[in-house]
Amino acid sequence: MFTDEATGVVNFKWQNSLNTDSYELVVRNTVSRTEQKKAVDLTTITLVLERGYPYTWWVISSSNISAVKTKSEVWSFYIEGIEQQTHIPFPAQLKTPLEGQIVISSSGQINLEWLGSDLDNDIAYYQIYLGTNPNRLQLFQDNLSIPNYSVNLSVDETYYWKIVTVDRNGNKSESVIQTFRISS
Repeated sequence: MFTDEATGVVNFKWQNSLNTDSYELVVRNTVSRTEQKKAVDLTTITLVLERGYPYTWWVISSSNISAVKTKSEVWSFYIEGIEQQTHIPFPAQLKTPLEGQIVISSSGQINLEWLGSDLDNDIAYYQIYLGTNPNRLQLFQDNLSIPNYSVNLSVDETYYWKIVTVDRNGNKSESVIQTFRISS
């Protein structure tokens, strides 16, 4: 439901989880990278968000008897804006290696895999940013037309990576940054 030309109402609902006393809903505008965080005791909440942007969202579950917090999987959606000719691609979903995974490879060769999508179905290429410091990722590979790439990296090193998706109109989106370690 749209409240006006600039905003829309979005209802979020998720499954109840065992041994959970409260939830935190996190909604990220994937273009501006801004986040809204809302603490709730129920499994539903309604938010007003800007139209014309792709979003990701997830839920963090908490218990009063444990300090452990559990993050759900991440979902993506788009709030239709005023009619326009092009849409920004959704941020790529990083598939392999998994977040925090230790990859066993004596040679250091691993395969990076991700999933890209765009409402216009006009993804032009992907860029891989990679490095050992999450705050200083470097462009590692440019103009990739398929969502996977085999790389040779140093063994016994921790790496961070993200994917930038670019469509034929020059619209860009950035994935989250994930980490993995290569071990022999």
